[in-house]
Amino acid sequence: MKALFPVVMGFTLVMSFAVSAHESEGYEQIVATPIEIKERSKTVIGQDYRYPSGEPVLLAYRIVVKPGQKTSWHKHSVPLFAYVMSGVLEVDYGSKGVKKFEKGTGFVEAIDWCHQGIGLGDEDVVVLGLYLAKDSPDSAKPVICNGPQ
Repeated sequence: MKALFPVVMGFTLVMSFAVSAHESEGYEQIVATPIEIKERSKTVIGQDYRYPSGEPVLLAYRIVVKPGQKTSWHKHSVPLFAYVMSGVLEVDYGSKGVKKFEKGTGFVEAIDWCHQGIGLGDEDVVVLGLYLAKDSPDSAKPVICNGPQ
C-alpha cells in the first residue's frame, strides 16, 4: 500500500496541473502564465482555421512596426498567432472592421483576408509572430493584395 501512495500523489499532481492549465502555475520555482488569446479556435475576424497539410513547420518572427508606419495591404495563407509585446497596433480588416491590439494582447490573425496594420502612439509596435506553416513552399510569407475586402 505504501508503494501505491507516491503513484497516487503523482497522478493527483498531474491532474491538478491539467485542470488548472489556464491559470498561472509554479513548477520547480518557474511560473508559467498563460497568454490570453482572443477567440482561440477562430481568427480575429471569426474564421475557422485548420493547420496546413504537408510537412509542418513552426516559424517565429519578431515583427517591428514603427510609430505611424503602415504595412502594405496583405494577407496570410496559414494560421498566425500574434502577440503584441509593446506598443499599440491597429489593423484595418475592411468590411470586417478596424481592431486595436495593445501590449499583452494575443490573437489568431485573419487567413486569406486583406488587411493593413499601422503602428499607433509614440513607441515601436513589437509583435511576436508564430506561423503554423508548412515547410515547402514558404507559406508564411505574406501575400500582397489590392486593398480592403
